[in-house]
Amino acid sequence: MRATLTVERGEGTPARMDLDPQRATTLGRSRDNTVVLHDEHVSRQHAKIFFQDGQWVIRDFGALNGTRLDGEPIQQQAVLQPGQEICIADMRLRFTVEEPLFVRSSALPCLPTPHTPPTGYDSRARLQADELAVIHDFMTGAVDDLEPLALIRRLLATVQLQTQADLVGFLSFDPEQPQPKLVLPDTARVDMELSRHLNQWAQQRRRTVWLSSEEAEVDNCESLAPFRDALCVLLKGEGRPLGALHVYKTGQRFSQREVAFSEVAADFAASSLTKLRLCRSLAAENTWLREQARGPEELIGDGPAMRRLRDLLVRAASCQSTVLIHGETGAGKEPVAHALHNLSVRARESFIVCNCGAITPTLLESELFGHIKGSFTSAVANRAGLFEQADDGTLFLDEIGDMSLDCQVKVLRVIEGKGFRPVGGTREIMPDARVIAATNKDLEQEVREGLFRQDLYYRLRVIYIHVPPLRDHPEDIPALADHFLERLAGGNRQRMKHLSKAAMKRLRGFAWPGNVRQLRAVLENAVIMCDGDTIEDTNLWLADTAAGADESGSLNLNELTVWAIRKALARTGGHMIRTAKMLGIARETLRLMMRKFQIDREGG
Repeated sequence: MRATLTVERGEGTPARMDLDPQRATTLGRSRDNTVVLHDEHVSRQHAKIFFQDGQWVIRDFGALNGTRLDGEPIQQQAVLQPGQEICIADMRLRFTVEEPLFVRSSALPCLPTPHTPPTGYDSRARLQADELAVIHDFMTGAVDDLEPLALIRRLLATVQLQTQADLVGFLSFDPEQPQPKLVLPDTARVDMELSRHLNQWAQQRRRTVWLSSEEAEVDNCESLAPFRDALCVLLKGEGRPLGALHVYKTGQRFSQREVAFSEVAADFAASSLTKLRLCRSLAAENTWLREQARGPEELIGDGPAMRRLRDLLVRAASCQSTVLIHGETGAGKEPVAHALHNLSVRARESFIVCNCGAITPTLLESELFGHIKGSFTSAVANRAGLFEQADDGTLFLDEIGDMSLDCQVKVLRVIEGKGFRPVGGTREIMPDARVIAATNKDLEQEVREGLFRQDLYYRLRVIYIHVPPLRDHPEDIPALADHFLERLAGGNRQRMKHLSKAAMKRLRGFAWPGNVRQLRAVLENAVIMCDGDTIEDTNLWLADTAAGADESGSLNLNELTVWAIRKALARTGGHMIRTAKMLGIARETLRLMMRKFQIDREGG
């Protein structure tokens, strides 16, 4: 007998789940729950379902919106009946109990006649102590099986030993591996067939099928002809069959308890297979994400400036206050924010990035707060905003100085602990996200000029972190260069190129108006242009930039930025993509800078 919980209305993860009698299933909005309910009116820990005294029970944790069964509110806890609807806020979940099906059918002429269960058959036959001990040993051993094949082999060996079956086998329904077969005992014929018709029958009915071939015509079913009795038990995970367990006997029929034993073992194996697949999927996704974002949280260098920065990050990570990070373009504000997140108690949660300068003011509100389907022309579906996506985690607002005043008002409200409504929505959402903001602007000057709200500035500047420009810590350039060269070599230090002494001296003597981002771009260019394993000073594209800085005689960052953009545009003939790559910045950032300093593609 299997109990199942299915989400019929609303969004839940997972949408369908087999309940475990040995473990309580918790329901709520927090990611720590067994079933996560994505509804802002659901409490973080709302209710739990557990097996007690032979029956399933649901208990409400005293949530504000309560829990209802078939529309009736429950007081603390209530016994669940098969088919009942569980109502939590606007979500609807269905509790069902499935029992094994033993059928008689002539729909498939090549199938044996189903065995008629003996009088007084109880489909919920209880396992005895010896059978439970075998199940316990099987479950304990299966915990150590990290590969699906090992788990399936253990399942087959356990079922064969307990039922004294002559043949047991497994057929997978994985579309990537069309019905691969595993059969025990190993001494069975290599070409031994497991009944495909029995497979189809079980899949059509989505239930266990128990057959006897004693009195059936099996001329068209050669695979079952040698056997007197057969079982086909589906292994279901996440609401779909993963495969089928086949158990065949030649000398006698299966007992009720042998059928029940096979089902219990198959259920546990299905749950374990689902978890193994999920673990493999998560491991692959984690590897891919780490590869894509490798090292953004790394703060390279051990000079005095970087040591002071790390000490400040450790202090800031111990609290939940908002943080304002200030630094020049390319100095590394995002890696600092990422490092702060990784040091905090929210490290296991999401780190969401929003570049306020790269999104038009009309779309920024929808990006931050989300929207409801139909709220504007292109809103074809509901969309959760970045504040909601960062719930329990960190939201990094990069270039917040470029945010419009209207949007600043709404961001201030959320930071103050108040809720917000998605665009076109009527219900308030109150996310728990730590806000880290960054800018290269002088926000105090922006406040004086009326371009930035004073109240938001003070609310952001609870903790202030200044990221030093690269020219203020040139002692870290060797470590940064080594780090970037290793990454450019794909992490293989044996393949990475090295800087000559003259090249390193030149890097350390340069002013770096584009900071760390410019250093990486210069090294990437040198790696591509250098034919040998050693990068010489002649491979470094710095001469014209340095000469321009010397000729201008100015160290003003804005003037250097304007000069660099115009020089790069002249070199590329106004090609935006190549210009952005030459400067080591994103194309959208280049557009914003050109608009800010009123530079056209001709460099004027």
